[in-house]
Amino acid sequence: MTLLRPRWVAGHLLVLVLTVSFLALGFWQLARNSHKQQLVREERAAFAAPAPDVATLQPAGSRVQASGRYDPAHEVLLSNQVHNGQDGADVLTPLVRADGSAVIVDRGWVSEGVVEGSDAIATATGPVVVRGLAHASTPLNAQDTVITSGGRLIVPKVDLDRIGQDVPHDLQPQWIEAQAQAPAPGPGAPLLPEPPAPDQVNHLEYAIEWFSFAAIGIIGWPVALMAFARRRGGFSTPDRGDEGDDRKN
Repeated sequence: MTLLRPRWVAGHLLVLVLTVSFLALGFWQLARNSHKQQLVREERAAFAAPAPDVATLQPAGSRVQASGRYDPAHEVLLSNQVHNGQDGADVLTPLVRADGSAVIVDRGWVSEGVVEGSDAIATATGPVVVRGLAHASTPLNAQDTVITSGGRLIVPKVDLDRIGQDVPHDLQPQWIEAQAQAPAPGPGAPLLPEPPAPDQVNHLEYAIEWFSFAAIGIIGWPVALMAFARRRGGFSTPDRGDEGDDRKN
């Protein structure tokens, strides 16, 4: 079998072009993955960046910050919160400021098992700085149900007037949806939100697929040639005068 016959050369070139293309696509996907991770890192850094104090009453949705100590004895659960398809609740904890007032901080999500079991939720005991989004109070309506379970008030909305009835502090008129905390929450603490990915594509998975396709050409084509050559009596060169073997086969 002559590997330099035109039909085989065409096959070599086709495999070469496809392999190089697959490798290029794989490296492109790796670059996309790296770029996406960099964007997520930048967004995380933005979550932790300094912001105006919550007492300045920024517009709803603005980033704000507050410092103080948590009062876990009067934390509240915000019911019917879903995280990655799992039911649970958000933990609303008063952050007591130096002047004695407090701001309600949504410290993040806990699972339904924690809610039902009324287990202790890890809370920082020292001073903390919380940064996140400012939100206005959402009044309850007649259809909303407020209950107490395991010593915790459970509410369907962040109604600061209702929460204030159970909290022995003057509450700020806004609450904070935490995005970052310093020092960082420890094990067992509620889960803070993560920055959303720039897109939902798993670029690393696609890169592996493209490299797998390239490996088929790199490994599979020589293996296929060797198997074919064994059936035809081995490889040959044009000057051996056996070109006719290819034409017959």
